[in-house]
Amino acid sequence: MLELDTIQTFLNSDGSLDVLLTRLKQSINTGDEIAKYVKKKAMIEDDHYTQLKKFAGQVRGLLKNSKNLKNDGFSLHFDQVVEFDEKLHGVGSSYVKALNVMYDELVSLVNTISRSRKVIKEESKRKEKDCADSIALAEKARQKYHHLCDDLEKVKTSDPNKKSFLKNKTAEQQEDDLQRKVDAADQDYRLKVGTCKKLKDELLMIHRPVNSKKLMNLILEMDVAMNVQLQKFATWSETLIMNSGVLISPIQAGKLSMKSIVSTIDNDMDLYNYLIKNSKNPTNKALVPVEYVAHPSFAKDIKPSKPFFANNAPKNNHMNLSAVVANPHSSSTPVSGEHDFRSTSDSQSTAIPSDSHYESQTSAYQYSSLDPGNNDLNGPRSLSLIAQHSQPTFGASIEEVIKFAGIDNVPLVVKRCIDVIETYGLNIEGIYRTSGNKATVQQLKDSIDSSFANYLVIGSNIDPNNVLDADIYCTASLLKIYFASLPEPLLTEEYYQSFIETVKSVDETFIAKKLHHLVYNLPDGAYFTLRSLIFHLNKVAANQDVNRMNAKSLAIIWGPAILSDNSMSPQDLSCKSKVVEELMLIADQIFDAD
Repeated sequence: MLELDTIQTFLNSDGSLDVLLTRLKQSINTGDEIAKYVKKKAMIEDDHYTQLKKFAGQVRGLLKNSKNLKNDGFSLHFDQVVEFDEKLHGVGSSYVKALNVMYDELVSLVNTISRSRKVIKEESKRKEKDCADSIALAEKARQKYHHLCDDLEKVKTSDPNKKSFLKNKTAEQQEDDLQRKVDAADQDYRLKVGTCKKLKDELLMIHRPVNSKKLMNLILEMDVAMNVQLQKFATWSETLIMNSGVLISPIQAGKLSMKSIVSTIDNDMDLYNYLIKNSKNPTNKALVPVEYVAHPSFAKDIKPSKPFFANNAPKNNHMNLSAVVANPHSSSTPVSGEHDFRSTSDSQSTAIPSDSHYESQTSAYQYSSLDPGNNDLNGPRSLSLIAQHSQPTFGASIEEVIKFAGIDNVPLVVKRCIDVIETYGLNIEGIYRTSGNKATVQQLKDSIDSSFANYLVIGSNIDPNNVLDADIYCTASLLKIYFASLPEPLLTEEYYQSFIETVKSVDETFIAKKLHHLVYNLPDGAYFTLRSLIFHLNKVAANQDVNRMNAKSLAIIWGPAILSDNSMSPQDLSCKSKVVEELMLIADQIFDAD
């Protein structure tokens, strides 16, 4: 559309420059206003999330330390709800950081375009001024020429006998002088007319088209850049809402949403536990009535008084409240006078679970990623008991292995291999690139499969004073075999395509945020195992001057090991290695430090 004859004709007109300069100024002012809006929004959002986190921390501290507030299941669940506000700070801080980057880019863009506009404007105005000045000089020369021609004509037509208006000169002399002046003026007039036409032609044919094109390109560059920034803003805003939603209502099973946390509040259970806890409080002695007891000297003369209840009332008619609460399921038949109380106690005890049952529920809320029945919560188990498990370690899922052979949600065999390599093998050249002895590696694998407690055999024969490269290569090979033998890759088949597509982007900020989101969605076992592995690979890469294994070399080896290996095309292999390399690069941002 911009190449139409109508547009081109207008661009060559005298008014095109001012129109384009005005349009570019409008784009610059628009970009400046967008930058101000983004900066202000970043400040507001930063203050919002900072104050939200601060206030949430104050509320949680008050809930834990105040004796005037409830300390039961409701308080625990409310604490977990408030904790979401602290977690939202992490999501919001990323959004604020992105807005600040956008502001810096917009300001830089506005300043750059403004400088270019100023240069083009000054150059264009200078060329137009030169042309206008040349035209003015030509017009002045024209007037002078015509004036002299009029004088010459007047001398020629005047009476030669009349007195000359020039003293001491005859009519012939005056005519000759004027003729010379007319000739000089004519020559000067022709020259300046030619000069002004030449400058006008240069302005129309060279300078104006070039400057008009430059201004149009600047306008389009500014508008396109603002459009891109606006698209980024929309993407970041959607990501903020999406991440906030996923945080409050996780997609994956095993992580409780805010709604599910609130829905499990049991007010009856809270009151029941409170009453049980305080049922043994001492009786208020001020409210115990005084029993009449006759003085011993008169005891024989006083007849016993009539009892409060009828004489035919059954014995053991009174029920102690604490006994009822302690044994609400008593099978004895209620006697007269206590029927209503007992039946009420029975109905309540039927609806209210035991205290131990409630404690197990609250434990599940506190350790949402762990099995509440896992004996690991009670301390380390003895190897004699652990050894009774015969389930193999290699070829089993990480979640299954962690149940009987894991620590901190990481399989023991992985933890042991990493510890051995970091203790003795970080300086071994070609670690992970050089394979260990197949027979030795197979022997270690079979031994651990027969009894996972044999993971302690890994590295047990290493002499700290004489570390053999072969021992480290065997440990590294065993670790690679473990991940290669998993029934599902560490990064899961579900998210494989998402990981691959993410690293194909050229936007590093998008890659970092998307990988963080994908890793966050992994199951607990895969998440914590990946965390240990990536931190370990970074430690290996930190010694690349000695071991000759940089991040790229390690990523090439480990990409196929932790991602689905169905495709072996060069492009997919490159993407797999890039996934590992990017995870190593942003490890400190997506994982808590050791």
